[in-house]
Amino acid sequence: MSASDVWRSPAGEHYRSWGREYGSTVVTLRPAVYDADTGQWSTDRNALPVEVDADVFEETYAQVPLERLRDPRITRLTGLVHELLADYERTTGRPPADADAIRTELEAVAEIPEEARKRRHGAARAAAHQGFHRGRGR
Repeated sequence: MSASDVWRSPAGEHYRSWGREYGSTVVTLRPAVYDADTGQWSTDRNALPVEVDADVFEETYAQVPLERLRDPRITRLTGLVHELLADYERTTGRPPADADAIRTELEAVAEIPEEARKRRHGAARAAAHQGFHRGRGR
């Protein structure tokens, strides 16, 4: 369990795991809020942490799968394009001939933020690794 994990309680609330002391029987959780535009969870730092018995936590809380990173501008653009395609179909009685190609390209554009994040992460990791080896030789 890491601090980036999001868990759903039996009552439907969402929490981010905040840790557990070694040997402790209590898990500390912080309320988490979902941003539909970015697909990301954030911790509500103003809310008081919740402590749950570790056995109860393991039996009743379910981990929420994390979504890929989304850009709100791409989310908005995708919604607008889908509205335009639906309007076209309502007006003409048939979908545009290239509707499938448009949807495929929109899916490719939606992947850009996640690909950029992976590139940044990889570049930072490589730079840190390179700097570590350069510093060892001195």
